[in-house]
Amino acid sequence: MNIWVVNDDGIDSDGIKVLARHALKFGEVTVIAPVEQCSGMSQRLTIGLFEKGKAKRNIKKVPFPVEGVKEAYAVDGTPTDCMIVAAEYIPEKPDIVFSGINHGENAGIDILYSGTIGAAMEALVQRFPAIAFSLKWEATGFELVEQEIDGIIEALLAKKLPRNQIWNVNFPLHKPAEYKGILWDRVPSQRRYGNCPQDPEDVENSDRVALDEGYISIGTVTNMALVP
Repeated sequence: MNIWVVNDDGIDSDGIKVLARHALKFGEVTVIAPVEQCSGMSQRLTIGLFEKGKAKRNIKKVPFPVEGVKEAYAVDGTPTDCMIVAAEYIPEKPDIVFSGINHGENAGIDILYSGTIGAAMEALVQRFPAIAFSLKWEATGFELVEQEIDGIIEALLAKKLPRNQIWNVNFPLHKPAEYKGILWDRVPSQRRYGNCPQDPEDVENSDRVALDEGYISIGTVTNMALVP
């Protein structure tokens, strides 16, 4: 399996290194990520990204501190730019794109602003399936991710989504001994990050309720512009 790993926190972030290392257990890995922090950019792109066949945003092959990664590229642009430039310049296309691991959950209304989700949505535009991975902002380490992510990836790779949907995986702040398990089919909460946990508009099966209660939240996000 050929896997592209992208993010919005930048190519030097800890989360993308963790994700790349675990992705290597499932196939060949190429990393494509922004040079700098690009959180909150949603699916923002550079207008006129290509002029006369040449990208306006630089893409540069760089060393990557995870042994086994096939190639790594730093892009002077947004997470969406990363996907567009990579699709244009990297000959071997991915079987799937992993986006993350984001520092901060991408749940509820915040998915509208997320560069992590934006990169995964651009993968769909490029006709590549995608999974977004995020870790709750207050988490102090990747212990739970390290314990659970391989099983989650294996389970998700065995499933097939419509072409207009991505998987959205969110890890709570809890340590392995404290977390309660995995909740599937979570729907986006009706509150932003930091809103009162008792928001009356929230629903029991929402992603934020799962995270608040110490569960890993797994659901889907739909790109309404694409035909299923």
